[in-house]
Amino acid sequence: MVDYEHSVKQTIDGYAATMLTNYLGISSWTLVIADFLHTFPDEVRLMWPTPLSFPKVLFFALRYYYVLIHGVWSTIYGLPRGFSPEECRTTFVRIGVSSITVMIASEGILFIRVYAFSGRNKKMLVYLIFQFIAIHAPTFALLGKFLSTVKFVQLPVDNVVCMPAEAQSILLSAVFVLLLGSILIIMFIMVYLALRKHRDLNSTLLTIFYRDGVFYFVILSVLAIGNIVVNIRAPDNGLKFLLVQTEVDAHAILSTRMLLHLRSWADREKRLATDFGGQGYAGGGGGGTVADAFDYSTAHGDGTRAAGGGRWRELSIIKFGKNPRVPMESTYHEASTVKSWNPPSAWG
Repeated sequence: MVDYEHSVKQTIDGYAATMLTNYLGISSWTLVIADFLHTFPDEVRLMWPTPLSFPKVLFFALRYYYVLIHGVWSTIYGLPRGFSPEECRTTFVRIGVSSITVMIASEGILFIRVYAFSGRNKKMLVYLIFQFIAIHAPTFALLGKFLSTVKFVQLPVDNVVCMPAEAQSILLSAVFVLLLGSILIIMFIMVYLALRKHRDLNSTLLTIFYRDGVFYFVILSVLAIGNIVVNIRAPDNGLKFLLVQTEVDAHAILSTRMLLHLRSWADREKRLATDFGGQGYAGGGGGGTVADAFDYSTAHGDGTRAAGGGRWRELSIIKFGKNPRVPMESTYHEASTVKSWNPPSAWG
């Protein structure tokens, strides 16, 4: 009798924890939809006219996969559908693999950003490829091992949500430890590059690039630490997965938003360069260009075709030498002198 009452209590507690986790997951997907609708006009304006590139393909693949496919799968899983234990396990495994795919694709965009921030340094590219493989290969392996330990049982009540009855959640904690390590290493690289390579530069685009990256690292680090703590400390029920879907969605939202934000600022500087005849933004000394370093975010079409060429014209080049913004000169005669003036900071 005591065992029966204990079993019933465990089932009720597990059901309550699972429903709480599912509600949070559905709320997270609602945020994904809201973000998609909010940023869709920017996507049409900033992404659709651009030349085809690997970052662009990755952006669209990630954005529409996590909105239309992954989100639907995770939402359906959280609904009471009366699945058998085997059906629950199949659905759980599918969502698990889909979740890690979304996070790794999001980090792919992050790695491309760091490569661009380094000025497309070949040694940095080799290292980033090494780190990407060295961290994400064991991440996949650990997740596969974790998914193999997840078990579902037949519940005495029909038409309820899927409730994992058993799993080695410490393996899932290890997955988030690896992801956290990857985020921290990339953050340190970004800080190093900002202090050593770009310290003397005065570029709004560089500032946006760096600031968004740090914000991305902080948010995802907090969520990764939260998932590690919850997986270790939470009871053996659905609460162990409380923040998993939130972190998956945050990865996708932040990575795509950062790319849109970069393109928005690049477009703004391009229009300012056009308004002022390119002075203060194009020309001047310096090694390299913002368009060279950030070509995946700044080289995009102006909405028209080049005459007879059939190719999209790229942004005008934005120099960033030691003094990336050469002051515009306004020459006028007043008491036989020539004066120059700096454009207001709002123009930059």
